[in-house]
Amino acid sequence: MKFRLLLITFFLSSNLLYAQNLTGIWRGNFSSGYGAFKQQYKYEVQINQLSNSALQKGVQGVTYSYRTTVFYGKATLQGIYDSKNKSLTIRETKLVELKIADRSDPCLMTCYLDYRKEGKTEILEGSFTSMNVNTKGDCGSGYVYLEKVEESDFTKEDFLLKKQKPATKTPLTKTNPPVDTTKKSAPVVQQKKKTTAPPVVKKTTPPATNSQKNNKAKVPDNKIKKQTTTGTAKDSIVKSKPALPPVNTPDTENLVKKNVPIPDVIRERDNPLVKKIITSSQDIQIMLYDNGEIDGDTITVYDNNQVIALHKGLTRTPIVLNIKADMYTSRHEIVMVANNLGAIPPNTALMIVTTDGKRYELFISSDEKKNAKVVIEYKMPGKDSK
Repeated sequence: MKFRLLLITFFLSSNLLYAQNLTGIWRGNFSSGYGAFKQQYKYEVQINQLSNSALQKGVQGVTYSYRTTVFYGKATLQGIYDSKNKSLTIRETKLVELKIADRSDPCLMTCYLDYRKEGKTEILEGSFTSMNVNTKGDCGSGYVYLEKVEESDFTKEDFLLKKQKPATKTPLTKTNPPVDTTKKSAPVVQQKKKTTAPPVVKKTTPPATNSQKNNKAKVPDNKIKKQTTTGTAKDSIVKSKPALPPVNTPDTENLVKKNVPIPDVIRERDNPLVKKIITSSQDIQIMLYDNGEIDGDTITVYDNNQVIALHKGLTRTPIVLNIKADMYTSRHEIVMVANNLGAIPPNTALMIVTTDGKRYELFISSDEKKNAKVVIEYKMPGKDSK
């Protein structure tokens, strides 16, 4: 009986461990910067999880980074999914299609994502780093949020089309021919669903003369270049991801007002307020030091739920963060999260905030149950400061 119970337990745990499959379409956004310099872009990832019995499973697929389906970059990806810890690492390897402005620089992203499910919604969320393909320099880092969806903004990859379920339960065969007209009509309707044409922008470049003349912020038509890699050495320059468009786009002001999902590490811990600072200056500088013996403390810092410092070690050399406030993002909730407790718990830090010619020294601490929050509110000069 004991042996039988062990087998049942093993069977159930194995099912839970290997049941999750990431194959499908994941769509959301990625963002970098903060305040007036924040930039946000649409991001679609089509994933093919390779079948095997190991805890770490390989994934392949493609990514689309875009503002619209007119300006975008399509890259191939490779990665690893750790089914035990529900963590996914994907790395863009090369760009296979590119439509960007001449002044943009190509970059490739590496994403570090965690899987979770909220109700019926499957979510991948985490951070990314990026590298300039031409200079090998840093292209910036930031936040990624994706949800699993049924349809693509572009064209579904072959591995997704092959894994789709048949459109009809009783497909026409030699042993099951159509008997009357009603049976004939059903396959026709389903066939239309299977052969849905790809987005128009994928087949032809839409004329841009009228819309771009009326919108000064858009890139002129004569500066758009469409490039497709062929896999040769000459194409190495375009095997990359389009860099972020100019900061001063018409979307920037509206994007900073959008709500950002609250990270689990903030939602699931207490976030006591250490201090509220009111400033009339748009320039805010934050410096973070280890408050005590250097014992290996590492932290992640969020500004309005977005990462601005990821897994940084606290030492005698400050972590320097510069924030730009404006009328669209006047309130900044700075949350320090302890990634570990170091050799001497808790994770303590000296935070120095400099703004409007004033200097604030704050002693803050965080642990596995509690973060530390500082609110900085910008009020335009001349307005009521109550």
